[in-house]
Amino acid sequence: MGKWDDLDDFWSLDRLVPKRKNTVPPFSTKEKTVSVYIDSEGKEPEKKENKLSFDAYIPEDGKRVAREKYSPCDNKLIKSVEIIPSVDRFDFFDTFRKAALIYYEYKCERCDFTPFYSYKPQYSQMNTEQKKYYFYWRYMLRNKKYIKTDYSYVYLYVYEILNLPDKIGREEGLSLLLDLWIAYRKQLPKLDISLAAWVRDYCLLYKLPCPLDRIGDFLFDVISVSDFKEFYLAGADPTRGSGTAALIAYLSDYDWRRSRYATSDNSGEYSRHLEGAMSRIFSRILKTEKITDGEAVKISATAFPGSLCTHSVKCLLNIEYYPLSGVPHLRAEVTAALKYTENKLRAMLGVKSRLAVKDLPEDFKWEIDLYFDSIFAKIRKEKEKANIPEYQKLYDAPTKEISYEDAVMIEKSSWDVTARLVEDSAEGGEYVTLSEDITTHADKEPEELANRAECESIDCPLTEGEIEFIRLLHNGDEVGAIALLKDGGMDPVGVTERINEYFYDYLGDIVIEETEDFYKIIEDYTEEIENWISGRMK
Repeated sequence: MGKWDDLDDFWSLDRLVPKRKNTVPPFSTKEKTVSVYIDSEGKEPEKKENKLSFDAYIPEDGKRVAREKYSPCDNKLIKSVEIIPSVDRFDFFDTFRKAALIYYEYKCERCDFTPFYSYKPQYSQMNTEQKKYYFYWRYMLRNKKYIKTDYSYVYLYVYEILNLPDKIGREEGLSLLLDLWIAYRKQLPKLDISLAAWVRDYCLLYKLPCPLDRIGDFLFDVISVSDFKEFYLAGADPTRGSGTAALIAYLSDYDWRRSRYATSDNSGEYSRHLEGAMSRIFSRILKTEKITDGEAVKISATAFPGSLCTHSVKCLLNIEYYPLSGVPHLRAEVTAALKYTENKLRAMLGVKSRLAVKDLPEDFKWEIDLYFDSIFAKIRKEKEKANIPEYQKLYDAPTKEISYEDAVMIEKSSWDVTARLVEDSAEGGEYVTLSEDITTHADKEPEELANRAECESIDCPLTEGEIEFIRLLHNGDEVGAIALLKDGGMDPVGVTERINEYFYDYLGDIVIEETEDFYKIIEDYTEEIENWISGRMK
């Protein structure tokens, strides 16, 4: 047996290849020199050497960072939040953070917009013109000037905020995220989905309150796309207008902002009185339902999903919360209360049409009536005062201090008048007595119409065929309705549009909606349609 005793090692080259030395251990906190190219306007890119310390964001010696658990003080529905930092040994986006620190103060002079697209945008993916525009746009953004941009520039800026917590303070970072969101959400509507999640995680990670005061104008849209809606309920505090708005957006199927009568002139009154009345409802709900006495739900999710994050920012969030949506029957009752409140507002504005209200508890109705009683009393008092004739205002007692001298003069004048009257009667004047049988009669009030539908049937603009079409749909006779349209040569689109236009003026809403196969009466208005048909049959 010789040198190659083990035939299995005959083809192995391990003994011939020199071993490499590991010069940089994993998770090293030593300084490194990195090369980054920065574009200067009008010049060739220049090479700069920068030394960066990793101590600010890499766990020392690669040790696990301790978990942290807390209970948010501003949100009663969130029981606890546990933050578990990442312990990844490899950081795929480490280079991005290094470049972000170098580019943080860089800015560029004014230049033209240059499109840029990347799934996860980074500096290394941009050409010279794109970098110039990004730094110019970012400079304008920091100065509250919102010029043209696109998704990739926006996301790159968000990644800077998320990955530089040691450079950008937590309150400042949240303010920058909100400025960006508010300024560009209409131009870039997909931002709602991303930033609803990232702003939520940013607040939970850094123990910041939910910024309802900044996103109140589009809170309904935020809650509709959020996968953890309880965060935006901001403690479910109905004593705050923003808290009531959040509860309305989350627990109601009816968006009052789309109401025909919530116009720009009335939107302020609508918002104030809706929040005022509904705050009483939510206060009652939170007291009687004992939501936080139930069993909490646990969820786990990685912070900032879908974003570019270094392992210093990347973490797991374990959340325990009380699901407000888990309370049975609550959503239907809140929707009914909101519609009943709008009916009160319509009455206050003098609008006759009303929304259909179902499943409204009596205690909810009582709370809303109690809120509006004082408002209606004040309105009636102001109207009565405005309708007083000018001559009646002269009979009001003058506001003047008591004067004994004036009282003596009044008494003396009255005796003088008495003396003259006595003299006239002594000369043979006759007394005239009024008959006790004379009485005054008030004008008779006009008789109320028994049925509004019966009255309006006289001037109804709908044809007999369209009225029959409504009746067939109400009875669920889809086959008969189709035959009616076919035999009468009627256009179904035109017929439904004319009917909906009529009922929009009559009820304040449309009553027919399109289905996959045909049309049907909206379920909320079946009772109103039945009353309308009955009134026409009289």
